[in-house]
Amino acid sequence: MLKSALLFGIGIAIGAGAIQGLHAATGSTVYTVYEANVTDEAAYAKALSEVQKLIKNNGGVYVAGGFNKARLVDGKPPVGNRYVIIRWDNMSAFDRAEDDGVRAWIEKNAPDARQVAVEGVEAK
Repeated sequence: MLKSALLFGIGIAIGAGAIQGLHAATGSTVYTVYEANVTDEAAYAKALSEVQKLIKNNGGVYVAGGFNKARLVDGKPPVGNRYVIIRWDNMSAFDRAEDDGVRAWIEKNAPDARQVAVEGVEAK
Protein backbone atom coordinates (compact mmCIF):
# COMPACT_ATOMS: atom_id res chain seq x y z
CA MET A 1 0.00 0.00 0.00
CA LEU A 2 2.79 2.42 0.92
CA LYS A 3 4.62 1.50 -2.28
CA SER A 4 1.50 2.25 -4.37
CA ALA A 5 0.98 5.60 -2.67
CA LEU A 6 4.64 6.49 -3.19
CA LEU A 7 4.48 5.56 -6.88
CA PHE A 8 1.25 7.53 -7.27
CA GLY A 9 2.89 10.59 -5.67
CA ILE A 10 5.94 10.29 -7.91
CA GLY A 11 3.66 10.00 -10.96
CA ILE A 12 1.85 13.20 -10.00
CA ALA A 13 5.15 15.04 -9.47
CA ILE A 14 6.50 13.89 -12.84
CA GLY A 15 3.26 14.89 -14.57
CA ALA A 16 3.25 18.32 -12.97
CA GLY A 17 6.88 18.81 -13.98
CA ALA A 18 6.09 17.82 -17.55
CA ILE A 19 3.21 20.30 -17.70
CA GLN A 20 5.43 23.07 -16.35
CA GLY A 21 8.13 22.18 -18.87
CA LEU A 22 5.64 22.21 -21.73
CA HIS A 23 4.27 25.57 -20.58
CA ALA A 24 7.78 27.01 -20.39
CA ALA A 25 8.59 25.71 -23.87
CA THR A 26 5.49 27.09 -25.54
CA GLY A 27 4.86 30.25 -23.53
CA SER A 28 1.74 31.75 -22.04
CA THR A 29 -1.64 31.92 -23.68
CA VAL A 30 -1.99 35.15 -25.66
CA TYR A 31 -5.10 37.22 -26.32
CA THR A 32 -5.42 39.75 -29.11
CA VAL A 33 -7.92 42.58 -29.13
CA TYR A 34 -8.70 43.90 -32.60
CA GLU A 35 -10.48 47.20 -33.12
CA ALA A 36 -11.66 48.63 -36.43
CA ASN A 37 -14.05 51.33 -37.54
CA VAL A 38 -15.76 49.57 -40.44
CA THR A 39 -17.73 51.88 -42.73
CA ASP A 40 -18.87 49.25 -45.27
CA GLU A 41 -19.97 46.31 -43.13
CA ALA A 42 -21.28 44.30 -46.10
CA ALA A 43 -17.95 44.41 -47.99
CA TYR A 44 -16.00 43.75 -44.80
CA ALA A 45 -18.21 40.81 -43.86
CA LYS A 46 -17.72 39.34 -47.33
CA ALA A 47 -13.94 39.37 -46.81
CA LEU A 48 -14.10 37.89 -43.28
CA SER A 49 -14.03 34.22 -44.26
CA GLU A 50 -10.47 34.61 -45.58
CA VAL A 51 -9.04 35.95 -42.31
CA GLN A 52 -11.16 33.62 -40.18
CA LYS A 53 -9.60 30.67 -42.01
CA LEU A 54 -6.08 32.04 -41.39
CA ILE A 55 -6.85 32.51 -37.70
CA LYS A 56 -8.32 29.03 -37.29
CA ASN A 57 -5.50 27.34 -39.24
CA ASN A 58 -2.97 28.92 -36.89
CA GLY A 59 -4.78 27.90 -33.71
CA GLY A 60 -6.65 31.11 -32.97
CA VAL A 61 -10.02 30.83 -31.23
CA TYR A 62 -12.63 33.59 -31.27
CA VAL A 63 -13.53 34.47 -27.69
CA ALA A 64 -15.74 37.54 -28.13
CA GLY A 65 -16.70 40.32 -30.46
CA GLY A 66 -18.25 41.27 -33.73
CA PHE A 67 -19.93 44.31 -35.26
CA ASN A 68 -21.42 46.75 -32.77
CA LYS A 69 -21.05 44.33 -29.83
CA ALA A 70 -18.83 46.46 -27.58
CA ARG A 71 -20.27 48.78 -24.96
CA LEU A 72 -18.39 51.65 -23.38
CA VAL A 73 -18.16 51.18 -19.63
CA ASP A 74 -15.60 53.79 -18.59
CA GLY A 75 -13.30 56.26 -20.31
CA LYS A 76 -13.24 57.78 -23.75
CA PRO A 77 -15.63 56.56 -26.45
CA PRO A 78 -14.30 53.75 -28.64
CA VAL A 79 -13.12 54.66 -32.11
CA GLY A 80 -14.29 51.45 -33.74
CA ASN A 81 -17.49 49.55 -34.29
CA ARG A 82 -15.88 46.11 -34.56
CA TYR A 83 -14.01 44.56 -31.66
CA VAL A 84 -12.78 40.99 -31.64
CA ILE A 85 -10.89 39.06 -28.96
CA ILE A 86 -8.96 35.98 -30.06
CA ARG A 87 -7.13 33.46 -27.87
CA TRP A 88 -3.84 31.98 -29.10
CA ASP A 89 -1.84 29.15 -27.54
CA ASN A 90 1.20 31.41 -27.31
CA MET A 91 2.87 34.39 -28.96
CA SER A 92 4.50 32.15 -31.56
CA ALA A 93 1.09 30.98 -32.79
CA PHE A 94 -0.07 34.59 -33.09
CA ASP A 95 3.13 35.58 -34.92
CA ARG A 96 2.69 32.67 -37.35
CA ALA A 97 -0.85 33.81 -38.13
CA GLU A 98 0.35 37.36 -38.70
CA ASP A 99 3.08 36.15 -41.04
CA ASP A 100 0.70 33.71 -42.74
CA GLY A 101 -1.53 36.53 -43.92
CA VAL A 102 -3.50 38.09 -41.07
CA ARG A 103 -1.36 41.24 -41.12
CA ALA A 104 -1.74 41.58 -44.90
CA TRP A 105 -5.50 41.03 -44.62
CA ILE A 106 -5.82 43.80 -42.04
CA GLU A 107 -3.69 46.19 -44.11
CA LYS A 108 -5.91 45.51 -47.14
CA ASN A 109 -9.36 45.46 -45.50
CA ALA A 110 -9.01 47.70 -42.43
CA PRO A 111 -5.83 49.79 -42.73
CA ASP A 112 -6.82 52.02 -39.80
CA ALA A 113 -7.49 49.09 -37.47
CA ARG A 114 -5.40 48.44 -34.42
CA GLN A 115 -4.59 45.22 -32.66
CA VAL A 116 -3.08 44.62 -29.26
CA ALA A 117 -1.57 41.34 -28.08
CA VAL A 118 -1.31 40.55 -24.37
CA GLU A 119 -0.12 37.49 -22.49
CA GLY A 120 -2.73 35.77 -20.39
CA VAL A 121 -2.26 35.23 -16.68
CA GLU A 122 -2.32 31.88 -14.95
CA ALA A 123 -5.65 31.18 -13.27
CA LYS A 124 -5.23 30.67 -9.53
